[in-house]
Formats: sequence, structure tokens, C-alpha cells
Amino acid sequence: MRKNLGSRCAQRFILAVISAATLIPLPAKHTLHAQEPVSDSVRDWEKAAGGKQQFDAASVREDKASGPSRSNVDLSGGGNAYWVISKNELPGPDGSLLSAKNQTLVRYIVFAYRLNGVQELALRFDYFRGVELHVPDWVRHDQFDIEARAPANATKNQMRLMMQSLLADRFKLVVHWETRQAPVFALVEDKPGQLGPQLEPHPASDDCANATVPDQASQTAGSGQQLGALPIPCGMIAHLPPSATSAHRFGGRDVPLAMLAESMPTQTGMATVPRPVIDRTGRSGEYNFWMEWTPEDTSEVNNGETGGTFREALKNQLGLKLQPQNGPVEVLVIDHVEQPSPN
Repeated sequence: MRKNLGSRCAQRFILAVISAATLIPLPAKHTLHAQEPVSDSVRDWEKAAGGKQQFDAASVREDKASGPSRSNVDLSGGGNAYWVISKNELPGPDGSLLSAKNQTLVRYIVFAYRLNGVQELALRFDYFRGVELHVPDWVRHDQFDIEARAPANATKNQMRLMMQSLLADRFKLVVHWETRQAPVFALVEDKPGQLGPQLEPHPASDDCANATVPDQASQTAGSGQQLGALPIPCGMIAHLPPSATSAHRFGGRDVPLAMLAESMPTQTGMATVPRPVIDRTGRSGEYNFWMEWTPEDTSEVNNGETGGTFREALKNQLGLKLQPQNGPVEVLVIDHVEQPSPN
């Protein structure tokens, strides 16, 4: 399968999979990968949100209807959206009710532990060499409905902590964090000290009060799009309307470059960036960016390729490049999981 992932069709399949009962024991704890300390930053948000918490009431049911997936709360991990954001798809605000339907257990784990793009892909696919997690198929594919009531005015991060408790109670989920050395791409500056024209520090004048999302019917994007007016909420990376049907475009508003690095395999469908990406730019702070490229089109008839590969766009538009290295990748390892008991 790895050989076939280079096709454009495979890229679209991976992107589509990202946007969406029998007890199966997990394999024994990995012995081929030495465990290393996980950085404190992994759990900083949990400490800030107040530590372990629980929903006031919750219902968990397996959904065998195979209908559309939906949720009134954005179930992404760290602000990655794999679709073009519209006014009707903005992440839900903080609140007291979580109602999700036809979601895989992986999706709830991604939300509960605020996994970044690389961590989510490691959980969904045994594709990245050195960070294979061997998650049971039913965890990745069976779908569940969860209705849960949180205390009034609960923040999204507090609801994540409540979801951790719910998954431990109903799915007997036991996990631990692990740092593994694996083949990665290091994101570095192409020319030291110089950024590309479509990557700039988030301006202090943008208070993130509004997300100027265009209507679906009028979503277009020209080459002169203003970085300070990206049509997505602050703290998010998402697909943007491309300038041509054959092109791909994504951008971020008020995000650290570490988040840009971690999002690359998810935003490109893995085939374009087949390794985890880690930030080695040495730059701190938050940035705005957008980039557009055309995936390779190998068809001989009606070829839609217009030029400008991902790596060319990364270099020319953002002033960055990828260097193959070995490096640390933090992953969430599932030690035990069971199908949920009836309510």
C-alpha cells in the first residue's frame, strides 16, 4: 500500500478518512522502542484546565446506522481542520452540552488528549516508520454516539478532561505518553533569518475577535489574499479555497511554527509528506501563513497538474524546507481498551 500512496487518488482517500463490538486485546507494551521522557508541554494544557474532571451525566452507544457524522463541539485535537471552513462549520463555543454522533473512538481520543496532526495520524494508520501503534481495527472504524452534560460554562479543554474520564470509565481505556526516535523531516528556514512572502508574525493589531469566513457560494481565493484577514479563527490551521480546482491551499492564523510542522502530513494527505515533521526553525511566537500547491497528477488524459509542487511552494511561499533526520516523536500509546458497556 505504501507504494500506491503516491497517487493523487490515494491522497484524496487519506484526507477523506481524516475528516470523519468485540473485545480485542492490544499487543503487549512495545519493547523495541526505548521510552524517553515526554516534554512537560504535552500536559501543560491539562494543568491549566484544572486536572481530572467528569461529566455530570453521559450516554455512550454504538451507532450501526452508518449515517453522517456530526458534533456540536469541534472534536479536533490541536486546531487542525481538514476541510474548507464555512460560516456553518466554525468550531462550537465553550458550553455545557456535548452531542456527537457516528464518531470513531479514535476521534474521541484525539479530542480528549488534544492530539496534534502527527499524533492523530499515528493513531489512525500504521504508516509512519518507527511510530506504529497497532490500534485494533474496531477502535479506528466502529462508530459511537456520545451525549454528555458538563457543568455550566465548562471550557473546551475542561470537556477534554471530562472525555478522558468518560473513555476510561466506559471503554476501560488506559494510555500512556511515549517519546520515540523515528525518521522525521525537520522544518528549517531555506535561507537563515529570512521568511517567505506568505509567512509573517501574527500582527498585534489583530485581536482575533472575528473570523471573516466567506459564504460558501462566494468562496474564492486570489494570489493577493491578505495574511491578516485569513478566513479562519485564530489558533487554527485549515484548508482554504484554492485558486484552481486542481490546487490545494491551507493556512493558519495566530499559530506557532511547531503547529505548522505537525500539521503538514495531515494537511497534505501523508503521501506528499510521508514522515512526521518537527519544528527546527528556532522561531518562537505565533504566525499567519497560507500556501498553495498542485499535487502530482500522473494521469495521461486530462492531466490537471499546473506546476508548483508542495516543496517548491514551501520554499518559495513560506521560505522553509524539509530536511530528513531522525528525531523525537511524542505519541499516545493505548495499553488497554474494551467495547463500551451498555448504559
